[in-house]
Amino acid sequence: MEQISDWRKSKNKISEHKIEIGSLNEQIGLLKEKIGEHKEEIAICENETRETGYYWVEQWVKNNLPDYHESFLDSVSQGQYESKMWLHNELKKIDLKKFGPLHIEIVGSWFGYPLIESLTKLFDIKQIDLYDIDENCHKVVAQYINHFDPDFRIVQFNNFFDRKDVRRRHLVINTSSEHMPDIIKMKNFYKDYPESPVIALQSNNFKVLDEHINCVQSPSELIDKNNLVQIHYKGTHKLPLYDRYMVIGRW
Repeated sequence: MEQISDWRKSKNKISEHKIEIGSLNEQIGLLKEKIGEHKEEIAICENETRETGYYWVEQWVKNNLPDYHESFLDSVSQGQYESKMWLHNELKKIDLKKFGPLHIEIVGSWFGYPLIESLTKLFDIKQIDLYDIDENCHKVVAQYINHFDPDFRIVQFNNFFDRKDVRRRHLVINTSSEHMPDIIKMKNFYKDYPESPVIALQSNNFKVLDEHINCVQSPSELIDKNNLVQIHYKGTHKLPLYDRYMVIGRW
């Protein structure tokens, strides 16, 4: 009886394993179906991205400036998007419509977008002047202009601190103040009538990066270093590795 007993035990175990395999195959079938649904959704999303200028600018960067692809992805990352929306939500509280079409400057403009797109949702714009020392950034901006076709002028300059003509501007933005000297150094080149320009600045306390040559420890320090008065907004956005600060005011 021992042999039949061993035989039956083995046959029962085989049956149990076959049942388990059948159950797993059923689960695999369901998972494959689920994976197929996700792939279909991905395909739909990819088709939708092709309807945006960002998709085509990214393709141009990948093909023509591959070393800048990572920088491009950073410029449109979730963190950068949230940073620009923070600025967007505070700027919309300030009445600049009384001046008519605005002349805006963006210091340390990088690739220009998505900040420029954000500004078009807020203001009637006459012209935006962009300042970035990297000529390749200018090339990427040119691609954005081709795809977004704004109804205002975008003029690109190199070093902000080299421009010495006295000018009237309605809004001056620098969302990368930690990378350069304080823009108060350029105050004498802006007319203060009928009003001085609104100055919107962002910086941080992330000193560990070599390129962060001008960090601050609070919004108040950013205000003091740039001699801002008539403060419209000051605040802090806490991030996992550092704090980001924003102030909006006038000289």
